[in-house]
Amino acid sequence: MNIFELHFNPPTKKETADITFDSFCYEPKNIDEKRLGSLYMAGEIRNLLPQNIKLLNNLAQTIKEKFYSNSSYTPEKAIENSLKKANEFLAQEVSKENVSWLGNLDFAILNLKPQVTKKSSLPNSFILNCAKAGKVKIILLRGGKIMDIGKNLDFQEIEPYPLKIFTNTISGQLFSGDKILLFSKGIFDFFEKE
Repeated sequence: MNIFELHFNPPTKKETADITFDSFCYEPKNIDEKRLGSLYMAGEIRNLLPQNIKLLNNLAQTIKEKFYSNSSYTPEKAIENSLKKANEFLAQEVSKENVSWLGNLDFAILNLKPQVTKKSSLPNSFILNCAKAGKVKIILLRGGKIMDIGKNLDFQEIEPYPLKIFTNTISGQLFSGDKILLFSKGIFDFFEKE
């Protein structure tokens, strides 16, 4: 499996002073974490205020710590628990009257766990679990087809009390040759026009 991070001709800092984007890649470090697989996240905040400069990093760290906290869970249960913890973290931000990120946060979480058959020691497929908030796009390229696998998560509304930004996950299987792409709304709109 190869992971690539690409940034396309970023605008000047002056043009994007109120936007921050970051990505996070966590590979399992031990046998316990390998049972859960790899964790990948990407996020963007628009209309950024100074108090939210580290919000993406803190959110990713919260999700990672909860995801890898119990290796006896299935990856699906670990994602579910980490999303609950992420919602708690974001609810704490709201309780501190830090609400400028509401409606401005786009965030995607992907978990990939290799599936190895008895015939081969190399993975021939992966279990995929993902969740998202906001307008980030999760695209699957398979056999010449382009599928927006995150579209079923697009119509989820934020539940105000208790605050739930991340509400659902989707699961599936990836095969050799499949590609998963995460796009910010701006980059996706650019490619869609072209």
